[in-house]
Amino acid sequence: MKKKSVKQGLIQSQLEGQIAKRLVENKPGSFLKSLAGFLIIFGLICLILTAYLTYQRYNPERLSFENLKSQGQISSINTSQTPEEISVADLNIILPIIPSRINEGRWEATTKGVSYLTTSPLPGEKGNSVLYGHNFPNLLGNLKKIKPGQKIAIKYTDGNIKEFIVSYTLEVSPKQTNILETSDDSRITLYTCSGFFDTKRFVVIANTQS
Repeated sequence: MKKKSVKQGLIQSQLEGQIAKRLVENKPGSFLKSLAGFLIIFGLICLILTAYLTYQRYNPERLSFENLKSQGQISSINTSQTPEEISVADLNIILPIIPSRINEGRWEATTKGVSYLTTSPLPGEKGNSVLYGHNFPNLLGNLKKIKPGQKIAIKYTDGNIKEFIVSYTLEVSPKQTNILETSDDSRITLYTCSGFFDTKRFVVIANTQS
């Protein structure tokens, strides 16, 4: 009986040892498989998020204002003179001006310069001329550094240059369309995206130099 008990004890010990050994051998493998699965899922999420953010960054709607679905809501002044370049010497900004419109509620926007809303008055004429651009580093990324009293120059296709003095700056939401309304003075409204996920608009109001 004693020999049988000893033999059974040895067999049980061997089985327990084999089970423990397999558990130890399999544990690293299970961990690595779990880690690999997590990294794959995390990588896919990062790719999707990157693609979404890239799309949103270049989406023209990020520069639009709400409740301005028709370009007819902004007065138009016909002229053969066209603005072609905008510069802010103090911020080292020199950019081409691209004529743009609101087509069926969609705001045209460019990645090559600053957009000029052609249905607003010509810069320098009476009224509120609207210009806008992305806040990319090579475009209007430095615009938030502008200060009242600094100059904005606009060059025209006929070679003339008009200067505007910054009166003030402000940050608004896309619902605050009053900044785009017509005015009795001669001004330009220059704006770019700002805020969390570009949900705001940083606006510069500048008037012609008297």
